[in-house]
Amino acid sequence: MATQKISLGEKLAFGAGDCGCNFVWNVLALFMTIYYTDSVMISAAAVGGIMLAARIFDGISDLIMGVILDRTKTRWGKARPWVLWSAPFMAIGLILTFSVPDIGENGKVIYAFCTYFFLTVIVYTASNLPYNALLSFITDNQKERTSLSSVRFLMTNLLVIILSFVTPPAAKALGWFGITSIYGLLAMIALLITFYFCKERVEPVKAKENVSFVKSIKYLAVNKYFIYTTIIFVMDYILYAVSGSSGMYYVKYIFHDENLFGVITLFQNIPMILGCLFFPVIANRFGKWNCMIGGYVLMIIGFGLIALFPENWYCALAGFMIQGVGRAPHTAGLFALVADVVDYGEWKTNKRIEGATYSVTSFGMKVGAGLGGAVVGIVLAMGNYDGGALTQSESAITAILALVAYIPIGIAVLGILLMITANIDKVYPQVVRDLAIRHAKEN
Repeated sequence: MATQKISLGEKLAFGAGDCGCNFVWNVLALFMTIYYTDSVMISAAAVGGIMLAARIFDGISDLIMGVILDRTKTRWGKARPWVLWSAPFMAIGLILTFSVPDIGENGKVIYAFCTYFFLTVIVYTASNLPYNALLSFITDNQKERTSLSSVRFLMTNLLVIILSFVTPPAAKALGWFGITSIYGLLAMIALLITFYFCKERVEPVKAKENVSFVKSIKYLAVNKYFIYTTIIFVMDYILYAVSGSSGMYYVKYIFHDENLFGVITLFQNIPMILGCLFFPVIANRFGKWNCMIGGYVLMIIGFGLIALFPENWYCALAGFMIQGVGRAPHTAGLFALVADVVDYGEWKTNKRIEGATYSVTSFGMKVGAGLGGAVVGIVLAMGNYDGGALTQSESAITAILALVAYIPIGIAVLGILLMITANIDKVYPQVVRDLAIRHAKEN
């Protein structure tokens, strides 16, 4: 058992990897839709179609990458080499995605789909899934895992605040090619920091047999918490994508100032950061699962305030603050929860498949964000949004408000209804005890 305490330096190095991923992912989540509709002039309906089409392949690519990860064995470990190998391609993919040439409407749509597919379905899968799995290889201590996740998301939330302030004016000054070239380089450097300064201490349990792709699917199918966690991941990232992508439209057409996007992100993420700092203490007392249910409740209150007073700037800020607090248990706890799901799966099936189980992280993020982006495109199209217009119709404004508040409320309600039916924290102590006895007998 690798229960030694992880140094702050290594925790920061681990967090750097997620910052690298978020130089790519959050730029996609926050700015790609408005880049397509307002800069490249691709229709909102086509944007929704691009994201939906790419999602068809995500489940397959994530599960395949999970099985590949389970079979990876190098002198660097299992997860770290993929963080290294994928780093330059993350930069290249981001730059290509934000470099749509003027080759006609159909040409632009085809180019946008191909680059978005390359970045999200192939490259991001090969990078982010192993990065998330790295958590279970650094330590097998549940408290240290929670601490690693909290530091990680503290760093990424600070990064998101910076990106939200810097990106809109920087894109105007440098162009999207210029700013994404800088972000791509920074992403690559951050991922390399994780590779060089993190260690894989937890030796994978030696497999009695090679677990095939089909058997991996069967083992995951009987791990009910894998299914629960997958659904929660998808729902959360639909919520984040819908509310995040619509934020630029909200400040642009409701408050008529794009630079306010940084302000609402600040008011949302500072409470989230503070929540992540205190999350390990709160989770140790109440459990990650219960904290996440409470998070959904706070999100409903926050989004509800925005829904009731959408044109009141101060109510909007208060709403973003409250739902930011609600996001903290999900931001810090959900990824740490997957390591527990790996343990539960081994306890249930006597087979430990970290890579396949961690496919839930990449799959949930990409499918959720992709579907959320598709929802944004479809709802804007239904509201007759016109990316070239200085002002929008009443139906377009209603569509924007639905994306900012009403749809997120509905998703949070569904999340509560799902999570009250189970709780892994109640069975996890027994899982740990039984696995310790089993491993002792095997050794």
